[in-house]
Amino acid sequence: MLKSVTTFFKKRKYQSIFDKEYAEFQKSNKFSGKGYKAFRKIFVLTHGRSNDELSEQIAEKIGKYANIPQSGILKNSGEAALEQFRKDGYYVFDACLDEDALAEIYEYAAKTPVSYLDTKTNAQDYSSEKVIFDSANPISPRYQFSNSEILQCKPLQKLIFDFSLLKFAQEYLGCKPILDLVAFWWSAPFNGIGKNGAAQMYHFDLDRIKFIKFFFYITDVDTDTGPHCYVKGSHTDLPKEVNRDGRFEDKEIESIYGKENLIEITGKKGSIIAVDTRGFHKGKELLKGKRLLFQIQFSNSLFGQTSSPTNLSLINEEYQNQLNEYSYSYSNIS
Repeated sequence: MLKSVTTFFKKRKYQSIFDKEYAEFQKSNKFSGKGYKAFRKIFVLTHGRSNDELSEQIAEKIGKYANIPQSGILKNSGEAALEQFRKDGYYVFDACLDEDALAEIYEYAAKTPVSYLDTKTNAQDYSSEKVIFDSANPISPRYQFSNSEILQCKPLQKLIFDFSLLKFAQEYLGCKPILDLVAFWWSAPFNGIGKNGAAQMYHFDLDRIKFIKFFFYITDVDTDTGPHCYVKGSHTDLPKEVNRDGRFEDKEIESIYGKENLIEITGKKGSIIAVDTRGFHKGKELLKGKRLLFQIQFSNSLFGQTSSPTNLSLINEEYQNQLNEYSYSYSNIS
């Protein structure tokens, strides 16, 4: 009884903070860290239902594009793929990146200096120093490229503006999607050091209200080279056993969801995977080799984690018409 009363007052407290912050966001596109914290608190206290209700409101208000071209990397991935994704929270497409694109992306990553995760702290802090990734002598478990570095790689920019990804994202989110963020990084074995900062413990993402990520394996990924691990079906309501935010040990997640639902997503280079990382997931710690992965995220709103807009001057001329025609989706580019 006491616990339920305490939960009631916590919900009321954080809901009040969030409502005020979200109202301000709708007027000015601004919000504070206080509002984001309240947003995460309410998600856990309502076991995810708060986000579902908000997403329905957003979908009704924003609506969809009447027509998005069928062209793009996903080709014939239609309703069956979408339904499976909605059910499981992840989906491995039949389509894959071609050899020429993979070679160009890999070569670019191999020669471009990049920041690395600082393992001296338990946070996700990256070095100001930039180094060429050396898989034979890693100095960190993760090496992260910046937005500007990503956009200088032509095949990556082509994926960012792929119509089939935009269309799939719209159908899943239920409204016009917003290109939210892109990420590109190397992972390396590092004897368990920096697991938290390198996202190698189970957790759920809550950067936005609703979102979808597309992962592209640029190197072969097997069980020893850092497969994305996902808890099948965990993208829906949080079970009553999950009453906190943060990182979770494997045994905790297995006891809640069952070992049979802990999926390792391995794949050949070029594999394309859609994931709703509101569900529990992690990047498995590498035991050998290296992994290179590219990620694109679309969201239904920019409320949430603070992120930097993409620099418009770095966008190739060939995408200018798309930027104009689908300006809502590319509103985070300025």
